[in-house]
Amino acid sequence: MSHEHFSSRVNGPTPHRPHRANHLEVSPRHLAGGGDPRHVTEYLLASGWRDHSVPCYPHVLLESPNQQVHLILEPTTPEPRTSWWRIHSTEHTGWSAGFGGHTPVEIVAGFADTLAGTAPATTCDLWQIAASRGWDLRRDGSQRAALSPDKTAVLARLRVPIVSDIPVWRWEAEVSLPLSEGRRHWLWGASIDASAPAAALAGFVAALTDPAPLYREADQTPSLTFGYLTHTPSALSAESARRPHNQRVEAARRTGPQPTGKPTATPPGSGPHRKR
Repeated sequence: MSHEHFSSRVNGPTPHRPHRANHLEVSPRHLAGGGDPRHVTEYLLASGWRDHSVPCYPHVLLESPNQQVHLILEPTTPEPRTSWWRIHSTEHTGWSAGFGGHTPVEIVAGFADTLAGTAPATTCDLWQIAASRGWDLRRDGSQRAALSPDKTAVLARLRVPIVSDIPVWRWEAEVSLPLSEGRRHWLWGASIDASAPAAALAGFVAALTDPAPLYREADQTPSLTFGYLTHTPSALSAESARRPHNQRVEAARRTGPQPTGKPTATPPGSGPHRKR
């Protein structure tokens, strides 16, 4: 994942890397690597979210205009099972979502964009979305799952193992690569409470299973995906490839709610000495 985002902050124009010839279209998209975090954060800021990031501290903290949803992006250790992206609701019936560092930002945006209230709110059968893209649906009792065509990604709806009179469910995605002797190398994972907004869940599944390739530079793709990731040289320049994102941000700026004044309180966990 590119982290020039952290040194330049998330608000306002930021410089981009100069054009290079090794621009690629890569697929399947779940193996593309993290990409540029600004694909997510610039859109939310354009939609009226507030930036509570702490200067000189390597994390990003954004808050929705109604102060009910927080997004934290915090690179931690190289451990791939750690959630770098964390999104949670502060409402009484709160929900949370987490995404690993190698989660493509386009997939994170599939979930986060709907929370801005400026993206189309479409809901439908999540399993049907996966099946329509060639994912293999499987079932084991009450547990359901979908396997990607290349068999490196699994989407599942699992019951949370807690004592409760009411079943609690969570959507989880796991992306891993096969090794010898039946072992697998974990690349990234995502975990989203089933109580999260239905449109956000639909956006996540749609972005995860979309067969369209993603745009990356050669050094942005995980080295372990060699042999599993298809690379096609792109005829687009870096500026042309970024144009759809810039148009998306500009559309959000025109239609999204605008922040009014400062929040009455600093969101919890925004200080540099917060304990994890």
